[in-house]
Amino acid sequence: MPYWAELWPSGLDLARVVVGLDLSGRRVVELGAGLGIPSLAAALRGADVLATDWADDAVSLLRDNAARNGVELRAACVRWDEPGPLLAGAPWDVVLGADLLYEQRNADLLLELLPQLGGQILLAEPGRPFAAAFLARWDVEELAERVYRLR
Repeated sequence: MPYWAELWPSGLDLARVVVGLDLSGRRVVELGAGLGIPSLAAALRGADVLATDWADDAVSLLRDNAARNGVELRAACVRWDEPGPLLAGAPWDVVLGADLLYEQRNADLLLELLPQLGGQILLAEPGRPFAAAFLARWDVEELAERVYRLR
């Protein structure tokens, strides 16, 4: 099974924070969505959501899951080193990401990309090896266990 197809705890942690937010009319993007649980939660809270992942199969499954459950959102295949669709929509009101820092190259790309996306950045991070150095570059507020707002 591909890693994006697993229900990772950090995605659920982020979704729990998202369901407590008033997102009516807010523009939300999720990076590395995989199954897209935070995106689905944001859409159910009234957000206009773009869920993104690099894997075509993940995007297809997320679209199907949203349709089956009557949840309106957009899903697109987007790579962080080719962020055109993300930047075209910027500034976003809220940027979501869960368990994205599992490789150094991801941390490096996100350090460059996230400031360009604007808005409130919410990141669920389960303690990956590259997370400490990444988080040290931000003003970090812990919203829930291992769920952070980055400024």
